[in-house]
Amino acid sequence: MDPALDRDHATTPAPRDHRLDLRVLRFRSDPALDEPVMLAQQLIADGRFDEAADLTSKGLEGDPEDAELLLTHGMALRRAGKLNSAQQAIARAAKLDPEWTEPWRHLAEVLQARGRMAQAYVVAERGLELDPSDSLLRRIYEVGELEHRAQRYVDGRRDEDPAMLAQLLLSKGRTDAAFEVTRAALLDEFDDEDLLVAHAHAARARGDLDEAISVLNMAACEAPDFAEVWRLLAVSYEERGEIDRAREAAERGVKAAPGDRDLHALHERLDDMGETLITL
Repeated sequence: MDPALDRDHATTPAPRDHRLDLRVLRFRSDPALDEPVMLAQQLIADGRFDEAADLTSKGLEGDPEDAELLLTHGMALRRAGKLNSAQQAIARAAKLDPEWTEPWRHLAEVLQARGRMAQAYVVAERGLELDPSDSLLRRIYEVGELEHRAQRYVDGRRDEDPAMLAQLLLSKGRTDAAFEVTRAALLDEFDDEDLLVAHAHAARARGDLDEAISVLNMAACEAPDFAEVWRLLAVSYEERGEIDRAREAAERGVKAAPGDRDLHALHERLDDMGETLITL
């Protein structure tokens, strides 16, 4: 077999755009020969992020107050993984043109990528004042608002249902915040089965199966007829590799909720796994 035919064509790099190379060379020799924003955007689209950042940096030497060029520079830096520098450039663009929504959107994204949700929330709120229909800003704002509510709850302001708040946080992928909310709430309501289940969901999402199983066993004592407790306990035991305990939890769930089809299916699957292990 010809080795050339056996290569993974998906890994073959795309051919360089020589016309784009020529434009870059011309710009470097004389920036007046091309429009830096458009040229940089083409480099970004071509995956040439460092080149785009170098090009916009050179363009900014001639016009450091160009908001569009600053934004493009920040976008290139972000794609190159240089989030701190990207944040600085995009923040400058937003300051220079505060009525332009796009810098606020990109700044919120960078802050979110850096884990600065409190700041991203404030920036997204400002962007939404300019364009309430911006769906990306809306998503970032909603996540930031949830994180704000979670922190407020953890700090002692117990003005909402922690189990429901944790579910909302988990639905947005904010696992750590959900865990902190339920952990704080359990200091006050350690025997609330809904809260124990919510905490187990958060612990399991974090990969902490020991914590999940521990609180689920507490929930099973508090509410032995709660089908969700047994389902989640069975799944957690299975994930920890304890098939016998998983099957036992599923069996108890079936007895507690004989009409629950999902529990029946889980029990049957775990039974089959046990039989397979015995055969092997």
